[in-house]
Amino acid sequence: MKILPGPASKKLSEKIASLLKLPLLELNFKYFNDGETYLQIIGDVVDEEIAIVQTTAPPQEKRLMEILLISSTLKEMGASKVIAIVPYLCYARSDRRRKDGEVISHDITMNLFYNSGIDVLITINAHNSEAFLEAAPNMEKFDLNIIPFLAKEIKKHKNKEWLIIGPDSGSIEDIELASKILNFPYLTLEKYRNPDTHKISIKDTEIDCKDKDVLLIDDIISSGDTAIDAVKLILKNKPSNLIFFCIHNLASEEVINEIKELGVNEIISSNTIERIDVTTIDIANSITDLLEEKYL
Repeated sequence: MKILPGPASKKLSEKIASLLKLPLLELNFKYFNDGETYLQIIGDVVDEEIAIVQTTAPPQEKRLMEILLISSTLKEMGASKVIAIVPYLCYARSDRRRKDGEVISHDITMNLFYNSGIDVLITINAHNSEAFLEAAPNMEKFDLNIIPFLAKEIKKHKNKEWLIIGPDSGSIEDIELASKILNFPYLTLEKYRNPDTHKISIKDTEIDCKDKDVLLIDDIISSGDTAIDAVKLILKNKPSNLIFFCIHNLASEEVINEIKELGVNEIISSNTIERIDVTTIDIANSITDLLEEKYL
């Protein structure tokens, strides 16, 4: 097996290759003035299993197209198997039709992966694991959960009895898993969607967290509106400590700064998207464990 770094995940690619002591292919790329991408795969791939590492964080369409172009070219060049490691999977939230005529982007994205020559797709905490695993049924898929790695990070905060909070019932599986590993209680907040504006907000309810250490866990943050509402509500109930963890951190630097300024003690995210403005948990080991178990 050889590792091929995509333009968006060079550091993670290098870490995976180093841990597994696998050769790292070179990808020559540049962006033209019109926005199109030039790609050139350098190295021998004939009869080789190639693992592309490329997240699809914004700009999603560009990152997605790069994967499709690379995987198709690898098969054309004679690669025996193409494994796509996509730490953050774009369009995963668009997995069902809520209104007539809505595009189910998740299913289309998954079919594009398969039709481009990808044999195996690996992601981290897909928005809806069941929908992810059911899509493109002829493609082998793995959805890795990094909540246990979060638990290990939280255990560094010794002598603290955490109350784990999820922003809504949709996060219940992650919240319950963290609660089970850490042996701490949990609760979930309630979301409210305005029927006219469709804006989502957190219901203003009383939370019993006064003088408690609170761990707020969310799977993804982008605009930050829901996260900010949740943080404000928790802080209003006067916890002694608040740490906010999100698996996929797509938020702007301004949103992260706003959350910090509200009084959050620490923000943690995984490196499914590379960041330098928050504490990050490295997902490389979870990926290498899977590759070793299944393909090496």
